[in-house]
Amino acid sequence: MASEEDKTITSGSPSQVSAGCSPVLVNSLTYLGTIAAFLLAYFLREFPGVPFPAVGCLVASTAEFGKWSSAGYVLMALWSFHFLRRFVEVLFVHEYNRKMPYVESVGAPVYYWGFGFWIGLSLRHDLGYVNTYLALFAVGSVLFFVGEVGNGVSHLQLRNLRNNKNNHLLFQTKSQHVVPHGLMFELVSCPHYFFEIVSWLGFTLATWALPVVLFLAASVVTLSIYSYQKHKAYRAEFDGTEGRELYPPNRKALVPFVF
Repeated sequence: MASEEDKTITSGSPSQVSAGCSPVLVNSLTYLGTIAAFLLAYFLREFPGVPFPAVGCLVASTAEFGKWSSAGYVLMALWSFHFLRRFVEVLFVHEYNRKMPYVESVGAPVYYWGFGFWIGLSLRHDLGYVNTYLALFAVGSVLFFVGEVGNGVSHLQLRNLRNNKNNHLLFQTKSQHVVPHGLMFELVSCPHYFFEIVSWLGFTLATWALPVVLFLAASVVTLSIYSYQKHKAYRAEFDGTEGRELYPPNRKALVPFVF
């Protein structure tokens, strides 16, 4: 699910919030805490039994791979990589132009830490988790990294837009907003949201755990709403009148050629 670091000043910036918490601090603690919650749940011993499907695999393999316990460490690495990347981006990539409201400052950690703990718990073999099929595990892992690379590249593109608004590819308005161009931005307004979904779709295929499916569903709903709002804001501002650039009419909000 998207966080405040994705709501940059390139377009559709939210109004300033006079009271709140530092988004750098909140997001940093949120992402590091999400990794810690996963690890705590995964390694915590003497945990009481939890019934299926709260833990366990929804599409479990009947082959030998289903019992390969080291798969859990691979999934742990994927989860940790994602949130370590987001932590680094908070410090070095994203720009924040408002404080984070108090409710959001509490809600974000609760949301991520809760899911992190539940997902870590659901993947424990000693509580009944069995790996999904090798083909799904492999395809999901590859898809996850495709999403991670695409997400990171898109965030770097947005950073470059903010740092170089006189670039010949950009059109600058009095609002200081610009139309992003290049790579997936030619197809959708929010490729960083699209690739975020790709990452969690891959993780879902690799795990087939109920909390991961729910986390993916929540991300799809949230990012669909965010992307529609940003896309609508782009089209409203860049309407082709009074010297403004016309926003590409064939560009979609989130999914290329579809939505």
